Amino acid sequence: MRITPLDIYQHEFSRKKIGGLDDVEVNEFLKKVGREYEALYAENKVLKEQSERLSLQIKDYLELEKTLKQTLISAQKASGDLKNNAEREAELILREAEIQSERILDEARGEMENVTKEIRDLKRQKRMLKVELKTVLESYMAMISDDPISIIKPPTATPPQTATVIPQNVTSSQQPPVLAS
Repeated sequence: MRITPLDIYQHEFSRKKIGGLDDVEVNEFLKKVGREYEALYAENKVLKEQSERLSLQIKDYLELEKTLKQTLISAQKASGDLKNNAEREAELILREAEIQSERILDEARGEMENVTKEIRDLKRQKRMLKVELKTVLESYMAMISDDPISIIKPPTATPPQTATVIPQNVTSSQQPPVLAS
């Protein structure tokens, strides 16, 4: 059974007839012990309440810690998933870029081959045109040097020869026209 401060204040001692205690001294001592016990009892009550409050706070903090740990684990998992997805997407983009660059390079090579072939054809046509033009000019020069009087004579009824112009976009399949002499 617990003793309360009230029990100390109201406690009555039995009386002996011979050699008893001084009532005033005993009462004062009991009051002093009661006050001290009362202060300790109140302090104990405050400490118990504080202990209960702190226990509840610890329980809340433990729950919060548990929630934070779960959130952290979820965030780590999500960031890992995002990282893996980003790496896969980057690899896919790289592969697509490589394929597209190869396609562009192949197209450029093909176009370069076509342009090179067209340049060769145009150079060949130029050489042929030079030869033909030289031949025509040499034949005219020969005619002029053979018949000096024909320069003075009025032109005859036959129409003069005209040179044919080769268009710029001649392809390799077309042959340059031959000039008639």
